[in-house]
Amino acid sequence: MQFTIVGAGALGTILGAHLIADGHRVTMVARGARAGQIATAGLRVRGLRDFDLACTVVEPGSPITAPGVLIYTVKTYQMDEALTALARLDATAVFSVANGVMKNDQLAAVYGRERVLGCMANVSGELLASGEVSFTRNVRMPLGALPGYRGPDASDIAAAINAAGVITPAVDDIESLEWSKYAGWLAMFTLAVIARTTTGAYLENRRFAALAVKLVSEAVALAQARGITLVDQSPIPVLSVAHAQDHESAIEVLREVGRNMLVQSPSHRMSALQDLEAGRRLEVHETLGYAAREAVRLQVPVPTIALCYEIVSAIDSLPRGT
Repeated sequence: MQFTIVGAGALGTILGAHLIADGHRVTMVARGARAGQIATAGLRVRGLRDFDLACTVVEPGSPITAPGVLIYTVKTYQMDEALTALARLDATAVFSVANGVMKNDQLAAVYGRERVLGCMANVSGELLASGEVSFTRNVRMPLGALPGYRGPDASDIAAAINAAGVITPAVDDIESLEWSKYAGWLAMFTLAVIARTTTGAYLENRRFAALAVKLVSEAVALAQARGITLVDQSPIPVLSVAHAQDHESAIEVLREVGRNMLVQSPSHRMSALQDLEAGRRLEVHETLGYAAREAVRLQVPVPTIALCYEIVSAIDSLPRGT
């Protein structure tokens, strides 16, 4: 199968390396120093699996005659620029592994809803300065057809990625899964920026867990106002948090998640923390900001999300070195 992966950060590199190793044709779209690293040393992954693989890499805007399945792995704030550069690609299907839920509308505006798949990535890694990617988590990356999709069978695409080693089940309820992740991710993103420590450490902390309960509960209310059915899933069981018997019980649900992460993935750090420490922009306006804007549109009170949006936006606006 032919794949074109837009963005060669941690997740793009992990996906590309797995697919190449399994015999698929992969073109990586990257720019600048990262494109040079790949051209010179290939895709290098260490951790859950180790790869050193040569790979075709092109700059954005370069001609790609047969893109096949197009996968966007860029940050949310890079989506508009990436879409503009690649809008003419005649992809058979397209999806994004980006955080949040804005991505599907962005893709549909360029490629049409008939080619857009939904995806919920619970796979993690970190791109190091050396060009290697530390591959830390491979939980699942569900893939499924969104309303209006008429491209190649989503289950075939999911099966190819899954067989390559990135756990990718084909699902019928991808919109529900995307929102279920988003409701928990908002809390993890916010706390990572404020606490500036590993994920397990801040979720196990009672005060941070209490703040996370408020964020999750407001995000769940927002999803319900949109008519989205949510489910419990890794890493944050959002329904168990929002519908706990009392506030203390909800806090304990999150603290247990934190304790498990401290055992299973003690070094896991949110990409937001990686970006903050590296001096990169944060995905705040397209994620927390999106929730705040949707809450106004739907008239759903989300005071904690609104406050945290202001705080994280302010942090993102501060000058910081690389």
